[in-house]
Amino acid sequence: MAVMRRDVNLGLLLLLVAALVMFSGFTVYYQTTFKNISQSFNTKLKELNDVTKELESKRGQLNQTSVQLQLNTQKEADLSAKFTDVRTERDQLDADKKKLEANLAATKEQLASTNVQLSQTQSQLAAQIQVSQDLSTKVSNLNAQIASLNAKIDSLNTKVSCLKSKADADEGSC
Repeated sequence: MAVMRRDVNLGLLLLLVAALVMFSGFTVYYQTTFKNISQSFNTKLKELNDVTKELESKRGQLNQTSVQLQLNTQKEADLSAKFTDVRTERDQLDADKKKLEANLAATKEQLASTNVQLSQTQSQLAAQIQVSQDLSTKVSNLNAQIASLNAKIDSLNTKVSCLKSKADADEGSC
């Protein structure tokens, strides 16, 4: 039994040493594997943080782009409304321009007609002025003749009075 005990102790010792070697081997293996996994985790975590930062920057850019899109949409709507207003105003101004051009043409025709009438009236006025001047000259001549005849009448009246007042013999002195 002593041999068996020795063999059993030796077998147990070998088993214990084998278990320790295996435990040490598994520990080294797990430590190496854990270290690799830890490094891989840290690498992936760093990549994930980088991707998160990039995603946040892209989200910020997307928000800015969205805000700019909304502003552009609002500006486009405002410009469209202004364009519609300006187009309506332009159409109104074109219509007013056509009316004014028609009024201008009618006024020009009326002005030409009035100018013709004015020329005719001026010609008639010049003729009437000439007639008036001729008549004035005639009246002046006639007034002079009247004055001359009145003077003759006065002189004859004086002679008649003188002749009436004097006897037939003295009539030669009148």
